Amino acid sequence: MVVVSSSTVAEECFTKNDIILADRPKLIVWKHFHYNYTTVTASPYGDHWRNLRRIGATHIFSSSRLNAFTSVRKDEIRRLLLKLSRDSRQGNFTKVELKPLLRDLALNNIVRMVAGKRYFGDEVTNEAEAREFKELIAEIFKSGGVANPVDFFPILNWFGRGFEMKVKELAKRIDEFLQRLIDEHRSQGKTSNSMIDHLLSLQESEPHYYTDEIIKGFILVIS
Repeated sequence: MVVVSSSTVAEECFTKNDIILADRPKLIVWKHFHYNYTTVTASPYGDHWRNLRRIGATHIFSSSRLNAFTSVRKDEIRRLLLKLSRDSRQGNFTKVELKPLLRDLALNNIVRMVAGKRYFGDEVTNEAEAREFKELIAEIFKSGGVANPVDFFPILNWFGRGFEMKVKELAKRIDEFLQRLIDEHRSQGKTSNSMIDHLLSLQESEPHYYTDEIIKGFILVIS
């Protein structure tokens, strides 16, 4: 955060140095989780970031792509309502904890749109894969939300790299999991309307723009 009290300095911040001040900090977590600052949320402003923004706006977040997943959202809501209905069968009122149910609803919507799979709640086809995904997501939130002094005082790197080594190891596990997802979809061909299948089909015609690393970056950012 930058606080200025002078109108002259404020004008300079929003004109000459606008891009510099609006750019993203190079945090250790982002370096390893976001493929050396190459994902859309961690990449500095420039040609690469503009290309990622174009891909996201055209092929992931456009109205047509989001409308294509209407059936997924309807199905997940139907599953939730059926579960609530079963819990209150025979007219008996039952106390329900909505927070985990709504969390599962949101995450299943995301994962089904991204990979065409369900990892939460009932009817999970691959329990081991779902469990690994949940563990990785929990560790990402845990590590990603930690403020590390080295990000603000780089000289501290001389006194130990324990935090960075931990983040680097987790990033390796995440990358291996995402690569398995991509390889699985690639080997099966386009069997669904998922984001991975869609980007892999674009990869065939423009491999330079739609590399595996870019696809993994979008999976990580959206998930």
